Amino acid sequence: MAKAKKKAKGKKKVAGKILLVVGILLSIGVGSAAATAQYYLTGSISMVNFDNEDSLDKVDISKYDTVSDSDIINILVVGTDKNPDEQNKVGASRRTDSMMIATLDMKHKKLKVTSLMRDMYVPIPGHGSQKLNSAYALGGIRLLYETLADDFGIKADGYAEVNFDAFIEVINAVGGVEATLTESEAEHLNDTNYIKRRKYRNVKVGKQILNGYQALGYCRIRHGKKMANGHYPAVLTASGKGDDYGRTERQRLLMQALLKKVKAMSLTEWMDLVKIILPNVKTDLKEDEIYSYILAVVQMGTTELHQFSLPTDDGYSSQMIGEQQCLVPDLVKSRTAYKNFVYEEKGKKK
Repeated sequence: MAKAKKKAKGKKKVAGKILLVVGILLSIGVGSAAATAQYYLTGSISMVNFDNEDSLDKVDISKYDTVSDSDIINILVVGTDKNPDEQNKVGASRRTDSMMIATLDMKHKKLKVTSLMRDMYVPIPGHGSQKLNSAYALGGIRLLYETLADDFGIKADGYAEVNFDAFIEVINAVGGVEATLTESEAEHLNDTNYIKRRKYRNVKVGKQILNGYQALGYCRIRHGKKMANGHYPAVLTASGKGDDYGRTERQRLLMQALLKKVKAMSLTEWMDLVKIILPNVKTDLKEDEIYSYILAVVQMGTTELHQFSLPTDDGYSSQMIGEQQCLVPDLVKSRTAYKNFVYEEKGKKK
């Protein structure tokens, strides 16, 4: 694994914003000197749940056709949560409600995020073809990673698994985030238990500030309640996207809204958020890797997120398989599209 290089700055301040992407990919920006950021982070990193047992470098992906570049760091980010009807059940298992690849592209000076649709029907090594999120349920983060390497040629430099329980606290801590809801989105949130607390099921059509409970519900919308004929009505975004495409678009919109709120916050306020987030993060990254990646982002001086999703709009077919609505991707087209987005040139074969 290649590490981002640190540059000695002496007393000269590094102008820019820290963009720390953790969980539904959680983006946080602060203006600060690199040395100051590291000083504050040193006392907080210990709150992270470091994972040596399931480290991705223990997964053998040598037989798969992956690409890599020492100046482009890819982190597999998984958001775990309970289903809406299991929110209050003790011992309910967690699921991958969100899967993304966070990319620190030091070659082109860009920050990128690739959303992975959980309804993609793909080959899972040793388990035949199933929906992508089944890989995590069947074999945890290691099988999910092997699946991504096999199907899409994705090579990751580490992973971060985020418990979405912290999402509510973070949104509330910044005073809520702005979102614009369509009629079907507002109706669905007010008529279901996607918003955990009933008293907050009072969202409206149009622009508004969502609190943590409302924002989490908004990020989880996929489709309406099952009808008598067995079909699920669409719940569409303002751009007309539904199902998993709509959900991942909502997650990216909320990510941008959160970044807008926090990038003007003070370092002290930012650290308060870090203390909420870090205990809810599990990762195989080492402390020095986390520091070097953060400092590389500071030196990059950008908070713009370039966004992408798999499968692409023209790279799949929608099919009923069994009783499930699935997205069947064109794996060749998906591999090419991902490589072009992340590497912006022909990648190096591993």
